Amino acid sequence: MQQRLLQSVERLARLAQRDAGLPAVQRALGEELVRICEVDQAHVIVLSGGHPAYGVVVLGEGGSAEYVLRREERQDALRWVADAGQPVTIADASVDGTLPTQLVKNYGMTCAAVLPLRAGDAVRAIVVLGSRAPRGWTPECLHAASALADLAGTAIALRDARLAAAIDPLTGCLNHGAMRERLAEEIARARRQQTPLAVTILDLDDFKRVNDTYGHPTGDALLRHVAEALRAEYRSFDQVARYGGDEFVVILPNVRGPRADIAAARALTVLREIHIERPDGGHEGITVSCGVAEWVEPEGPAELLERADKALRGSKAAGKDGLVRAPTPTP
Repeated sequence: MQQRLLQSVERLARLAQRDAGLPAVQRALGEELVRICEVDQAHVIVLSGGHPAYGVVVLGEGGSAEYVLRREERQDALRWVADAGQPVTIADASVDGTLPTQLVKNYGMTCAAVLPLRAGDAVRAIVVLGSRAPRGWTPECLHAASALADLAGTAIALRDARLAAAIDPLTGCLNHGAMRERLAEEIARARRQQTPLAVTILDLDDFKRVNDTYGHPTGDALLRHVAEALRAEYRSFDQVARYGGDEFVVILPNVRGPRADIAAARALTVLREIHIERPDGGHEGITVSCGVAEWVEPEGPAELLERADKALRGSKAAGKDGLVRAPTPTP
């Protein structure tokens, strides 16, 4: 086992040096855990807001899958490990409330070991070593899994540091360059998993007049308010980015057709509730125009964004304060 562990350490160390994306780190760690601990499944589940949210599972018989973990308010083993930062072993996964029902049912898990994955000082993900048959968890196995999780955490911490430099300082959203990189990752995932993907571009109507009438500090405060409202409205794994000026992009994984329109329309409704305080004590509302496009093969980020932007321009031309869906391109 020692030789195999050293090889796994070398592979994960190279992954950290490559500044790999989060799904790549999850998958690579899962593969090494299956190999070293000889389990039939290894899950790496990223936290969002302290809750286990987005998982990658690598199966011992070959293959992997990605999933969104339904949020449960009860304190199961995953939540306990996330909060306490300590590993725990589960002798009987069938006990109600021990592990998420979704994992037990979908992957036939009988027993498990659950470990924290730290990036810096924070627990960023949960590692689940699962087995369909009863088994014990030796100290050697758990120590090796922890060591590999620590290496994966280093890779995530390095990526976090790079992303921190890619955050728009005014709004706290991804900036233009980081958005394009994230969109490329999501397109690659949609292509690999054959899942849908949509993007929305939102533009504040007559934003220049806000700056000219009330001043740039008011305009900046409005942009921050819009960014906060968008982040609160969308799912934890959707990505909100400042496209430039008063334009925002929302990346919507696993969304197609009417659902993309509904998500965009919901955002327009929320943003219409934002008001600017006038010097006379009164309030003035805002409106937003929106373009929606659904990804189709073989588009890349530039082509998808161009179609969404063209739809946005169509919304502006139609009188603003509305939504236009980009037509599906013809072959």
